[in-house]
Amino acid sequence: MKELRGTEWYGEYATLTDEHNDYIQIEYKCNGTGRLYDYALFPGIDLIFMDFNCPDTFHEPIPNKNIIEIRHYQKGRVEFELRNNKVFHMKEGEFCINALANVPAAYSFPFGNSVGLSCVIDKDSVDSETQQLFSYYNIDVLNLGRELELEKKWFLCRTPQRLLHIFDELYAAKGSEGRDYFRIKLLELFYHIKQLRIEDQYEAPYYSKEQIEIIKRIRHKLIENLDKKISIEELLQREPMSKVTFQAIFKQIYGDTPYAHIKNYKMNLAAVYLQETDQSITQIAGELGYSNISKFARAFQAVFGLLPKDYRKAKKTN
Repeated sequence: MKELRGTEWYGEYATLTDEHNDYIQIEYKCNGTGRLYDYALFPGIDLIFMDFNCPDTFHEPIPNKNIIEIRHYQKGRVEFELRNNKVFHMKEGEFCINALANVPAAYSFPFGNSVGLSCVIDKDSVDSETQQLFSYYNIDVLNLGRELELEKKWFLCRTPQRLLHIFDELYAAKGSEGRDYFRIKLLELFYHIKQLRIEDQYEAPYYSKEQIEIIKRIRHKLIENLDKKISIEELLQREPMSKVTFQAIFKQIYGDTPYAHIKNYKMNLAAVYLQETDQSITQIAGELGYSNISKFARAFQAVFGLLPKDYRKAKKTN
């Protein structure tokens, strides 16, 4: 395994693991898996597919690069910490553009996993030939998104309909299509980005790092005590946050109310127990805080469409 050159782009925990004709594969040392597929399409313009399944926080290694970055997430959710200690979250199906002034200090994955892509334009490395190529289509590649006020904040929106098929096709082509295919798709992507306007975005809610830490701390306590009935009000007594604020920020991070999120977490854990252990359904229900096995069975069926006994039987026969 070779050491990766240019670690200022990927960070000290990144290692080049494979080189193909059209892309390189990069892996991260982390508590799980972190993998990038980097296609260098033009001088200074890379398309990077990102696939992470780990709880780690990664620190952004390129704070001083003169870049424009386009991001999209196909699965999962990503937490970005900016250099002013403000935090915001990108959700599945969202699309953003950011520039040098707003490169995040760190990022992590609230659900533990994420699949997405990033197109990075290193403005200092784009040559005149590449600029001229895009100019044939009236695209100023060094000032892409000029009208979106990228020097002030991220441009964030639900992925516009005219871009959805481009991202779907990019994900589907990873590892199977060559560099020329991705160059054509990038031209199409840039053409549509050029037509975006500032009013197309929506305001991303930003929270302080301290607020995010409170939410995560309380969620951790709830997950540590799945067999007990602990109220959020009780846990909030020790924190400088109201229940209304807690619920609003929790939903922004995890996409659901605290009650629904914990219930879904319990049912997914129950599914693992049913598949991988010989514990009785009564034991599993008890470990997850259900004294009434019928109530547990109904909750499980609402998520998986099968009663626990039928789910276990189906998985064992597969």
